[in-house]
Amino acid sequence: MTLRLGPLRAAAVLAVGFVAARVVYRVLFHGADGSGAVLLPLPEVRLAPPFAHVVLLGPVTTDGLVDAAASALPIALAILAFGVLNALVDLHRMFARASRRGPLRGIARALAIAWATLPSLADGARAVRFAQRLRGERGGVRLLLPLLQRTLERAGHVAAALELRGFAGRGLDGDCLAPVEAHDVAVGFGAVGHGARDAGGPGIHLPQVLTLEAGTLTLVSGATGSGKSTLLRAIAGLHTHTDGGWIAGSLRVVGHDRATVPPRDLAQRVGVVLQHPREAFATERVRDEIGLALELRGVARVIVEARAAEVADRVGIARLLDRPTRGLSAGEATLVAIAAAIVEHPILLLVDEPLADLDADARVRVADLLGALAHEAGMCVVVAEHRVTALAAVADEVLRIDGGTVYAGVAASPAPLPRRDVPAPRAHRDRRAAASALRVRGLTVRHGALTAVAGADLDLRAGEFVALTGPNGAGKSSLLAALALPARGMDLDASGRVALVPDASDDLFVYDTVAAECARADSRARRASSRRRSLSARSADRAPAFGAPSEGGTTDTKRNPGDPEHVGTAARFAGFLGLDPDDPEVAARLARHPLDLSAGERRCLALAIQLATAPRVMLVDEPTRGLDPAARSVVWAALVSLADEGTAVLVASHEPEVAAHADRTLEMRAGMLAARDATPPAAHVPAVTSAAAPAPAPGGAIQHERAADPETSRHSGTPAVAGLAHAELRRRDDGGAETGSGRGDRSQASRRPLLPIAALVAANLVALGAFCWPLVATAVPAQAHAAVPVAALALAPLAVLVVIATLDGTVRSAHMLALLGTLAAIGAAVRIASTGVGGVEAVFVLLILAGRAFGARFGMLLGMAAIALSTLVTGTFGPWTPFQMFACAWVGAGAGLLPRLRSRAGEIAMLSVYGVVASYVFGLIMNLWYWPFAVGFGTGISYDGSAPLPVNLSSFLLYSLVTSTLSWDTLRAVTTVIGVVVIGRPVLAAFRRAKPLQPSALPSRRSVRAHENA
Repeated sequence: MTLRLGPLRAAAVLAVGFVAARVVYRVLFHGADGSGAVLLPLPEVRLAPPFAHVVLLGPVTTDGLVDAAASALPIALAILAFGVLNALVDLHRMFARASRRGPLRGIARALAIAWATLPSLADGARAVRFAQRLRGERGGVRLLLPLLQRTLERAGHVAAALELRGFAGRGLDGDCLAPVEAHDVAVGFGAVGHGARDAGGPGIHLPQVLTLEAGTLTLVSGATGSGKSTLLRAIAGLHTHTDGGWIAGSLRVVGHDRATVPPRDLAQRVGVVLQHPREAFATERVRDEIGLALELRGVARVIVEARAAEVADRVGIARLLDRPTRGLSAGEATLVAIAAAIVEHPILLLVDEPLADLDADARVRVADLLGALAHEAGMCVVVAEHRVTALAAVADEVLRIDGGTVYAGVAASPAPLPRRDVPAPRAHRDRRAAASALRVRGLTVRHGALTAVAGADLDLRAGEFVALTGPNGAGKSSLLAALALPARGMDLDASGRVALVPDASDDLFVYDTVAAECARADSRARRASSRRRSLSARSADRAPAFGAPSEGGTTDTKRNPGDPEHVGTAARFAGFLGLDPDDPEVAARLARHPLDLSAGERRCLALAIQLATAPRVMLVDEPTRGLDPAARSVVWAALVSLADEGTAVLVASHEPEVAAHADRTLEMRAGMLAARDATPPAAHVPAVTSAAAPAPAPGGAIQHERAADPETSRHSGTPAVAGLAHAELRRRDDGGAETGSGRGDRSQASRRPLLPIAALVAANLVALGAFCWPLVATAVPAQAHAAVPVAALALAPLAVLVVIATLDGTVRSAHMLALLGTLAAIGAAVRIASTGVGGVEAVFVLLILAGRAFGARFGMLLGMAAIALSTLVTGTFGPWTPFQMFACAWVGAGAGLLPRLRSRAGEIAMLSVYGVVASYVFGLIMNLWYWPFAVGFGTGISYDGSAPLPVNLSSFLLYSLVTSTLSWDTLRAVTTVIGVVVIGRPVLAAFRRAKPLQPSALPSRRSVRAHENA
């Protein structure tokens, strides 16, 4: 048992604050007089009707103050007792135990996810703030959207992980002799295909007969966006059951029809490792992450521990068992994800892009492990990977996806790069005579006790392309971050702006369309250009600080964003993709959400945004991570074109080919920077082209970037929206995005059992009665008045349990479970951050918008979960917590019950009005149950059980008016309206993008077969 001092300190502060508040109330409302010495001879002030029974102030005596403080001691001691309880409770273990079995396991698992998500929120906020500083943006509400998108994306990854680990699954048996059997199969989104024989139809078409056997490793290759991840997700079951896709033909996995059996039911037989495994970790420790699938099935803890240790030893990560999951390197995280996927000895193991984030040594270890699992452990292993050569030695069969068709029996070698009609490859050039673009000496970067960069010296010349290589954890990213955002006192000289495209380049995006991103970048560039011209006019006769103009480079005038010749961000983005700015393909991309672009396109968009202000130095961190050769060619072409224009380019990567494009190569190991002895000769440079080249002919590189179903969008862990058909599915699921609670809730209401609905209504009525106990107590006999507050305090938590148990079934969906847990973590963090700011309840904005987007039931659960988590984290859980949970739950549920509106502006206006009403009603009901305890007896506004209802009601209204309505509640209303108006539209859009597709929006299995037979 561990003792947490934080809850004890919080309880002590609350107890002291309560005693002080009781004394203040007594003094203010004529309750501090007595027979002792008079300390303050204050005058008595009687109010006018209807408050004539209330007297303000009056003399303050010593015994009056002592009596006031003593009357508060019982409740203060109760607060301290709850503080001790909170200090002794192991929250993580409590959530884990409750989530294994019992009627509350759904909400308990959501709270466990929220608990594990809380630390990553701080990391995410720092990452987003860092990215926006790189973009030149100020902090503020603009940071909320990328942070929310990042968090919702993590929720999608966690949802997929829980579904694949068997959350709420049936645990079906499987056929180990037939891991995968496909007959005339096609998979896709939108319109249903006619089967594999219709090669011209939509989707991905498998061979007419495809069988994958146990004890083999099958490698799936193909261009970025060709459908590798879609194929794996189809085999895993995510494609049809969570992503909104369809399967035509017969696809049987371990003996079961994949289209009808959800992933959770085959979790024991099919292990899956998706892309970005760190984003999908749902627990705090490695040991718990490996054993999560067993815990979800209710296996005894001792068996889970033993099995996790056994698998970790087999994978070679036993030393990591007690490490936190959030501190793992990319290679360690991949191994942990593989261990978690094989903890139940699956028949089939699916692994998506396991080598994307790894250095050369880690790739060898992972490739050897996958080969051993197939050939020694007898699993059927299917791996989707761009780096075919890294797995060629262990692969038994290679499937290649090209043009929407899966070809079997191809050679285990990378596909040739598609070429454009362009000049010869760029040769390495000696840039030592060019002007200096950046010079830094003795750069040291420390993260706590860890030295990430030690005394680095670096020189970059204009037009130079420099490669920075090194293994994972060498300090490359830390070096680039320090160069882009130098600390005060750093010995650094630069000839102009230094821009950085970070590894997490998606954090640079803050708007919901590519066009808006480009327009914002151009606007910021024009302002920066105006400031630069103003400074240049004052120093026109000064000599340049860094020598001669760059060789082969362009002048500042040509690249000045304020000049008519300057290429806009949208046009530059089109040029990077080899498209004409007026091409309809560009217009289609500009209308998309940035996260719906393919991975290569997102990198090019990030480059275009950072180039808007014409930097002299461009730093790029891992620009080709997770890209196929064709997509890498597009990104390399963009980078090479920058150097040709005179920009100094420094690229950090552990990709072997990075040195082939560089004029010079630097190597970093353990924080030490050094030059490599040799650079590969120009003869070995792969063909890369200038981004300014003409648009490619049909079948060129860009064809791979606009494949039928791009798989590399990070949105919610699902494939990117693949054209209008899939977009229409999501629009229908949103109910036009104006439905609020969604059509699914209302359309299925008549089919729900009456008993749960009756229990839910009864529990809410009981809770309302507990809130209103001071007003309803007069209806009970006088001898029972003393029992009424006790009954109210006892009934409130019971009503909470009934509501949670009734609604628990609604979070048995892994997607909604992950969303609930993630948003509860955000709500708890927001509430904790705003604690102590009088009346500011920023969590109201989240509850209103989430209730509107996901429905009344979700809003009610989110309100309860956010309050429960925040009070448990701060150690302030007590008798008041059930009342806070219900009040916030009603705020979220009410937003979900509001009427549908077609107008976006009308919807925001309606939510703003609702926010004002909810803020004041929240204050009134919270004051109502607490008022008798806060004031005590003996004052002009004290609760009197024998007094008539109008007297108690007037006393309560005066108490509420003075203590909260005019101050706290008004400020709460104002901040809620501001929040809804400022961030309401983009946050609602983000929520609706993350909303899982409703089954009604998907083509039924019967319609698929009917279409095939037509």
